[in-house]
Amino acid sequence: MSYSLSIRAYAGGFSFLVHSVASGEVVIEEKVPSYVSESETENFRRLLSHPRLSGMEFDRVRFLSNAPTTQIPLDEFRREDIVAVYRQVFTDSMVRAEDLAVQILPRLEVVCVYRQPAALERALREVFPQATMQNYNACLMEYAASQSQGVRSSDYEGGYRGSVAFHAVVTDEELLIVAVSRGRLLYANTFACDNDADRLYFLLSVWRLLEMDGQYDRCNIYGDMPSFLKGVRDYIYSVKSNRLPSLISI
Repeated sequence: MSYSLSIRAYAGGFSFLVHSVASGEVVIEEKVPSYVSESETENFRRLLSHPRLSGMEFDRVRFLSNAPTTQIPLDEFRREDIVAVYRQVFTDSMVRAEDLAVQILPRLEVVCVYRQPAALERALREVFPQATMQNYNACLMEYAASQSQGVRSSDYEGGYRGSVAFHAVVTDEELLIVAVSRGRLLYANTFACDNDADRLYFLLSVWRLLEMDGQYDRCNIYGDMPSFLKGVRDYIYSVKSNRLPSLISI
């Protein structure tokens, strides 16, 4: 049987999922918390030697970083500039060029820059040389952008401003908001929040910032959060609930 392995970094350690390639079903799902006495790389090596992964052969291996990103328009991207751009956004960072990674999102015509320690990549490729390394939020941005666009009614008093898609991806600890207009990235940001009140505050703040209309524009929400969904519907008329594919929402 063929298997696919997905590894994700999170605040308290790492998690992994093993899928059956044939059925897409989850075979193994495990979280491996970090030991504070160990370095990030040592914790990662411990995960890679996890007994439940021993003896399994994987057709595909993917590592998803949880590091925050900054976006650069594709036509303005220069690899030699990424350290300066990253440090301008994350002003307290002294990151080295070798510890930065990029992920191109062709659908959005942007490049995501994020911290990816070189030592972590070396450890991964020692065990799984075929592995693909990506950023979790960048994958979510690309997925949300691939979904149907929300269209403002031409009868709206302010006139037709074009198709605008507003997406909110909800997890236990974060809220990612992505807005796309005419195939171009209009807005993308992640907010740390673990309760519905904060999630609603951030979502409505961005909704107003982008001058979305509560009657004619649609809010697409991804993630199983019924109470949050109910709160959003108190303020926005058109709300669509969506589920993320398992390979995205690990």
